[in-house]
Amino acid sequence: MSGASSALARTLEELRREFDRGFALAPQGAREVGERFIALRVGGEPCAIRLAEIAGLHAAGRVLPLPSGLASLLGAAGLRGRIVAVHDLAVLLGHGAGGKPRWLALARGADSIALGFEAFESQIVAAPGDVIAADGAAARQHARAAVRSGQALRPIVDLPSVIEEIRRLARTPQVPKEA
Repeated sequence: MSGASSALARTLEELRREFDRGFALAPQGAREVGERFIALRVGGEPCAIRLAEIAGLHAAGRVLPLPSGLASLLGAAGLRGRIVAVHDLAVLLGHGAGGKPRWLALARGADSIALGFEAFESQIVAAPGDVIAADGAAARQHARAAVRSGQALRPIVDLPSVIEEIRRLARTPQVPKEA
């Protein structure tokens, strides 16, 4: 009986390890394939931003207006314990002033730049075939590709080119606007 008891103990220990290992590994069908985006509205139009290009998404709190000649600069806000410049993404995309933003996307790798926009809609996980490069005629300012989301195509905002435009505008002498 002692041999049977020892074999049963080994079997139980092996089953226990296998059970625990099952929780340590991702489920077979749950591995994501493709690229992740956030779906948002800017100037009333749907678009997307690559999740890899942002360091965070925050509900817009108080934005302190600052005098500036930059039409896109809404002011400064505190995010993650630091002060960031908040720019109106609608202005940068050529839609005109978007008003008070409800959301802020903190740009990854940019020196304290957040982009304000009106609506966060969802997160998209796109299969490789769902990201479509725009040809010359279809390309827009700061959008050179689109992502398929359901039946719709959303232009993908190219955040590095948006940040470069902010830096270029900041180097150009501007006439300050009233705060």
